[in-house]
Amino acid sequence: PAPSLGKLTLHCLTRPWLLPRMAPGKTLARLLDQSFDDPRLAQLFGRYATYVGGSPYAVPAILSLIWQAEAAGVWVVEGGMHRLATALADIATARGARFHYDTHVTRIEATNGRARAVHLSDGTRIPAETILFNGDPRALATGVLGPDTSTVAQQTRHTDRSLSAEVWAFAATPNGPDLAHHNVFFRADPKPEFDTLARGQYAPDPTLYICAMDRGLPQPPPQLERFEIIANAPPLTQGAPQEPASCQTRTFRTLARFGLTFSPEPNQTALTTPQGFDTLFPASTGSLYGQSPHGMTAAFQRPTARTPIKGLYLAGGGTHPGAGVPMATLSARHAAEAILSDRTSTSPSRRTATPGGMSTPSARAAAARSASSGS
Repeated sequence: PAPSLGKLTLHCLTRPWLLPRMAPGKTLARLLDQSFDDPRLAQLFGRYATYVGGSPYAVPAILSLIWQAEAAGVWVVEGGMHRLATALADIATARGARFHYDTHVTRIEATNGRARAVHLSDGTRIPAETILFNGDPRALATGVLGPDTSTVAQQTRHTDRSLSAEVWAFAATPNGPDLAHHNVFFRADPKPEFDTLARGQYAPDPTLYICAMDRGLPQPPPQLERFEIIANAPPLTQGAPQEPASCQTRTFRTLARFGLTFSPEPNQTALTTPQGFDTLFPASTGSLYGQSPHGMTAAFQRPTARTPIKGLYLAGGGTHPGAGVPMATLSARHAAEAILSDRTSTSPSRRTATPGGMSTPSARAAAARSASSGS
């Protein structure tokens, strides 16, 4: 829940055999080059860096642990990924929670170091002793939700941002190579694309990930299948947003070279760009993974569930341990545990009468042997 470089150092000092296995000072790309003779395998495993919004040429080699986790099994949510959110909402509603959708929050009120209320755009003030914020923590640090919370996650104002993406979501009939649930169409050489992204630009022929949501399931796919296509993109802090038309040409022209087409080909209404993500998640700069994962100590710089303001907690992809459904839900568990722990430690005990009396020896009594101590 709250990792630190000091704790890691102490852990390794008591287990010195761990240190060389963590490949300190190496990037993921360097480790892969030393591990594989075939550059295509290095490119394949280097793709895991994008799981956390980074480049294999800049993230630490220890992120090779990601594929170890995947080797234990990859799961789908029955009914689609959105069912996770609706299932959580159903559980919460059954326990008395109330949801207000399409409701804009303008400010989080905090005085004397404690959370007090949430303010809505219609002027409503909702008093609250506990507030859980699951947007990008940078929104708090930059004052998007008012000045009272600008002390939270201050590091997000200055640290580099992770990658963004151009994401297509649509239904169509595919024509071409047979698709699995997860598919990646690689460009010939990965490094020029990551170099281009680092400059805030877009590669003309990017590596493309395709999730064929109706594949790999017990039932056969329908005629119109659901697809998500993702191409890496720079955050808005590094470059100007691209025109949707150029993204459409770049994506589907690249896939056509692999022999894959879609009927009908989606139009620009099916596309979410870095600008669109920044609108959905204010102050994120379109970054889908929060802070950049580049550098040996990046994991220790993410905001954690607790904040300097009592009663205000963080969860979501911008909070430790990071982005992605498993990681974001784990951050929610950390937040829930912190909330429950803090409530328990600060709740005053009820006054109760002490049963019976307390016996004290007479001042003139001689010292006597204790029956309970045996001394």
